[in-house]
Amino acid sequence: MIKNLNNMDNWKDLIRYGIGEVLLVVIGILIALQINNWNENKKQRLNEIELVDLLITDLNDRKAENIRDREYGLGIVDDFKRTLKYWKENTDIDTTGLKKVLELLAGDYWYYHNETPTYKRLSNSTLWERIPDTLATQINNIYYTRFTAIKIRFEKTREYAASCKLDYLRPSGLINLEQTSTDLKKKLLLEPEKFISYLELLLVNIQRLNTVFLQSEESIEEVVKKLYIYKKSL
Repeated sequence: MIKNLNNMDNWKDLIRYGIGEVLLVVIGILIALQINNWNENKKQRLNEIELVDLLITDLNDRKAENIRDREYGLGIVDDFKRTLKYWKENTDIDTTGLKKVLELLAGDYWYYHNETPTYKRLSNSTLWERIPDTLATQINNIYYTRFTAIKIRFEKTREYAASCKLDYLRPSGLINLEQTSTDLKKKLLLEPEKFISYLELLLVNIQRLNTVFLQSEESIEEVVKKLYIYKKSL
């Protein structure tokens, strides 16, 4: 009888030991899964931070590019306004910077990319699934609305310049800027109204272009601030 009781005690000990072993294995598995999940979450978080940083860099690069273009545009506006003012006051063509003005009138090389390789890469990433919808909408608005408006203005400028070159400058012998400013002035005075008309047309377009540049810069500043706030919350 005593021997049977001892055997039962041994079986109980074995069962307890077995249960303990199973619990240890289960706990070990759960801990391993938890660590793995933590590592995956950390990896995902670091990846998201990297993507946000890329987006911020791309937006700041575009902003800097737009500022440079706008400042260049302001220079064009000053040159055109000076020439127009001289004409209004003197009914004559100012030869100061005349070659530069004619070169700008014929500048059919304007081009603007409203998308960037970085943005295309990010648009195919999982970033858009995680950032707030309102912020994603604002970002897309910059690339597809603000930058598209700039692109359209660039295309208009190129269109006006091409028309000016083909319909006026070339037939009037004003493409070759190796001529003296005096000779160019004589040719311009044969049809000064055309010269002034093209100058005013391009001036208005450049001014509108500078306006959309400024609007894009302001939108970028606002969105970048929100991206920094979002990045801190990760």
